[in-house]
Amino acid sequence: MNIRHINTANRELHLIDIENELGTGQVKSADISRFCTFYLEANNVPADAHIVVASSSSQNLLESAFGWPGARTVWLPGQDGADRALLQIAYEENVEKRYDKVVIASGDHIFAEAAEALQNLGVKVKVFARAVFVSVLLQSACNDIELYSAEDFSLAA
Repeated sequence: MNIRHINTANRELHLIDIENELGTGQVKSADISRFCTFYLEANNVPADAHIVVASSSSQNLLESAFGWPGARTVWLPGQDGADRALLQIAYEENVEKRYDKVVIASGDHIFAEAAEALQNLGVKVKVFARAVFVSVLLQSACNDIELYSAEDFSLAA
C-alpha cells in the first residue's frame, strides 16, 4: 500500500472575519472583492494558501462567496458568529498538523487564546487587523501583528 505524505511545509491558512475587517455587519460583495485584492497583496498570499472567509449571517455568507471566489466561506448565526466559525476551524481541523502559518484577519480578543495555542504548537501566527479594531489582549498574545488604517483600505471607493 502506497500512502502519500502531505507536505505541510510553508502551507498557509488565512482565517478572515470579513465583518470585522470591513468594520460593518452588512458586507457587500464589491467591498469584499476590493478587500480581497488589498489583503492578498498586503500579506503576499501564495496561490496555494487556504483562505476561509467567515460571517455571522447567511446574507453575508452569500456576499462573501461572490466577493471572494475560491475562498471557503463559513458562518454561524448571531453575535460573534464569524468568530465562532473560525475558532471551530482553528481548534477542530488539525491546523497545527496541516499548516506552517496561520493568519488571523480580525482584531477580536476572542482569538487571543487560539493564537497562543497555535504558537505553542509551533505554528507561525500573524494577526492582520484594522488598527482601530484590534484588542490589546490579541496584540499581547501574538508575536506577529500587522495593523492597517483607513488610509490603507477603506470602504469608500
